[in-house]
Parts: sequence; C-alpha cells; structure tokens
Amino acid sequence: MWESIDPLIVVVATVAFFLGGLLKGVVGMGLPLVAIPIVALVMPVAQAIPLMLAPGYVMNIIQVRQTWHARTSLIPWLPMIVGIAVGITVGVQIATSAPEALVRGVLGGLVILFVLMGLAKIELPPRLAKNRLVSVGMGGLTGLSGGLTGGFGATLAMYLLACGLEKDRFVWVIGVSMFIGVIFLTASLYSVGSLNTDQMAGTIGVLVPSWIGLTAGGYVRKKVSQRVFRNIALSALLVMGVSLLISALR
Repeated sequence: MWESIDPLIVVVATVAFFLGGLLKGVVGMGLPLVAIPIVALVMPVAQAIPLMLAPGYVMNIIQVRQTWHARTSLIPWLPMIVGIAVGITVGVQIATSAPEALVRGVLGGLVILFVLMGLAKIELPPRLAKNRLVSVGMGGLTGLSGGLTGGFGATLAMYLLACGLEKDRFVWVIGVSMFIGVIFLTASLYSVGSLNTDQMAGTIGVLVPSWIGLTAGGYVRKKVSQRVFRNIALSALLVMGVSLLISALR
C-alpha cells in the first residue's frame, strides 16, 4: 500500500488541510473549499473528495458535543436532510462519472460562487426559510456541494441563519446536519467504488494537519482582524476557483 503513495500528494494534502483548518479556525467554515481545490492540483477531484471524510466526522462530533445543551428535534429539518441526501448522491455521481474537466469546472464555479456570496453578504429572506420546498432546495444545493467538494458549509449556513436560530442551537443543528451529510457522502462514495485503502489512510492522515490548522486559526482569530483575514482568504479562494475553471477549459 505505502509504495503506491506519491510523496508530492502527501505534501500537498498536508499543506492543503492545514490551510483549510486555518480558515475554519478563523471564520468557522471553509475547510473543504480550501483543501479540495489545492489537492485537486495533483490528483483527480473524485479521488480527493474521500480525504474529507475523517475530518468531517471528527470535527462535527466535536461541534455537536460542545453544543449538546442546545439540542432540539430534527423533525423540522427532515426536508432539508432529504435534500442533502439527494444532492450528495447527484454530486458524487457527477464527480465520479463525469469528465475530469467538467468536474474541475463545476468545482471552480462553486468556489467562485461561495466567494461572491461572501463578498456580497447575500442572505436568504427569513420568510422563505419556513417554506418546505425552499428547505429541500437549500438542502439539495448543500448536498450537491458536498458531493462535489466534500463540504457542506455555505448554503447550509445561509439557510439556517435565515431560520433565526439561537447561536448554540444554530451550531448544533449545522453540526448534526453536516455529520449526517458525511454519512451519506461515505455511503455514496462506497456505492460507486471510490473508497480504497490508500484513501482511507489518507483521510485519517489529514486529521493531524487539519487539527493543527484549526488550532492555529483560533490563535490567529484572536490576533488578526477577522475581516482582514476573511478578505485575504476569499481572494485566495477566488484565485483557486478561476484556476480550476481555466484548467477545465484547456
């Protein structure tokens, strides 16, 4: 097994997940949107997505445990969760069966969309958040992003913020939803044969740089203006998104 691991991929993945963890530590989200595009520079996107599994499980378990006191019924969120499940299935199918150029183009487009949403500070009107079709739709977009990038943060956060949840309950619901999303992602990847021994070892291996980055991000958050860091991070993501689109068009 170890003979088949490319040292360049190990180095790039270590740096990518450290930087992704750093962003998550500062702004609370964004690990896969940083890590997967960087790793995709040295390996196919479909092979990079499984690396998000272990960090997805561990970080969301920690998040849910920290806000367990704010737990609530998941019944109101079932339409959203159904949407997430369907979106993940579609996203994984695209990532594993579509041409690599198309996958890179879609991934680049999602990264750019995330950046533009962040810069424009787009918010979902609270009145729409109560609509079940909107709940399913936002869940579907969340799952599609998860199937293509391994991450569920942007659209899920936008929807839950519009629901007007109290801070700790917001964190609990998003943590549980993302944990369930990772379960669906694991099942979908397994069903299409996209999980192998090297990838399982890899996803466990990137836990270390992710955790170091997360810890460093917490320190940076205390020392540097979050607005400045956020703008720098968004600028870097924009460059990566454009780069993926360019590579898809070649």
